[in-house]
Amino acid sequence: MFQKGMIRDYLATYDFNLPLDDAAVDPELALVRRRLASLAASEGLNGGYYEAQELAEAFLDAAREANAGIEEDDSAARIRLRDILARDLDYQRELFEEVCALPLAEAAAHLVWLTDLMKRRVDMAPVVSAALNR
Repeated sequence: MFQKGMIRDYLATYDFNLPLDDAAVDPELALVRRRLASLAASEGLNGGYYEAQELAEAFLDAAREANAGIEEDDSAARIRLRDILARDLDYQRELFEEVCALPLAEAAAHLVWLTDLMKRRVDMAPVVSAALNR
């Protein structure tokens, strides 16, 4: 019983940003990933995840188009990226600005990494909630 109370107390104050905070200061990670993690820490669980995922998918599509030699300004991926940026959401714009100078495949890889980190963050919410409601 004592152990259960300790676990409940810990989970009641669980910081969902721990993985992001750890990544933001991890000297083993590329600077761009540390900066992406830092930007993501101020975002909500679901919104932060879905917005990162949407941008990652758009960059993946753009990288696929580039690999296929598609360079038209009105390609599907370019239109999608412009549509995302036109919504003028601060978080997505900041993520975009962090990776936009990189090669498309590299930018996509960093955004996919962030999306995975954000997904694990979101996945903790039901675990914490279930443990606290027992």
